[in-house]
Amino acid sequence: MDDKGRGFVNSGRRELALNIGAIAGLICIAAASLSMFLGIKPLVFQSGSMSPSIQTGALAFARTVPADQLGVGDVVSVTNASGVRITHRVTSLEPVGGDEMMMTMRGDANGADDPVPYYVSEADRVLWHMNGLGYAMAWLSNPVAIFLGGMVAGGLLVIAFGRTGTTTAGPASGDGAKTDSADSRTMREMEEARHG
Repeated sequence: MDDKGRGFVNSGRRELALNIGAIAGLICIAAASLSMFLGIKPLVFQSGSMSPSIQTGALAFARTVPADQLGVGDVVSVTNASGVRITHRVTSLEPVGGDEMMMTMRGDANGADDPVPYYVSEADRVLWHMNGLGYAMAWLSNPVAIFLGGMVAGGLLVIAFGRTGTTTAGPASGDGAKTDSADSRTMREMEEARHG
């Protein structure tokens, strides 16, 4: 492959690496913005209590809303008295005073409501979910995936900002400078034309 073809391939790799990095960066910025400005948080379903509509390993996005904005049929996530997060469907709501509501919930796969009601002034309402995506999210948060992600990012930087062409020794001008091989040919051609 000649120098021109090699430069084209390197340019294509560099552009691809920059595009991949830009897309990954935009995804990170979008996720951070959603979380920071809109209060949207990710939830990973670890049990099948909401099957078949939301399966084990699903990734959901939820937003905290006041209890008076909840409705029967909403899928809501709350923390129970033991500190365990429960995400089930609301089956009834009853005001108990102030901005607090007594809420009963049930998992879609369960035959009965949860054993105790939840007293909430706000709760995380599920806005959207995708089955199976939670497994990927869980894997991406483990140390091996973080290390591999750093390696990929480093590789993209090397490809994007690494050397751009081959270098050869320049004309014997005594300064020891190196130049691109295409520039060397141009200078040789100019010298031949001048002496020729």
